Amino acid sequence: MRSFLLPLSAGALLVLNGCSKKGGVPAQISEMEKAFHEAGGVVPVQTAMPVPNQPIPAEANAYLNVALSAVRKNDYAGGVIALQAVQRTPGVTAEQLMAVQGALQAMTADLLARASKGDPKAKADLAAIERSRSQ
Repeated sequence: MRSFLLPLSAGALLVLNGCSKKGGVPAQISEMEKAFHEAGGVVPVQTAMPVPNQPIPAEANAYLNVALSAVRKNDYAGGVIALQAVQRTPGVTAEQLMAVQGALQAMTADLLARASKGDPKAKADLAAIERSRSQ
């Protein structure tokens, strides 16, 4: 379990420096929601110009809803895992991917900060995220 905390901690230092200016998890989640709603949904990355009001593919929409629901319940592990699935879903725009990445970084930084203070739930959440990555 400790073997993955060191790389995550190093990454968290970089993340914390970048996220401190942008706000915490709520601000990043808000930015992510805005990116998905303003674009009118998910459009193929290969498209040069976004097509207004193109619907979000069912798979990306489902993962996004799972992530938002998890974050509202303070289940950051579930939110991170669902957002990682959004990143792998075809049809997500570059702006949306950046917003998802910002939300992922904010949640991970929050979990790392809490885990470093001894929060057992944060430690368990980080372990769950690590297990999901190794599958």
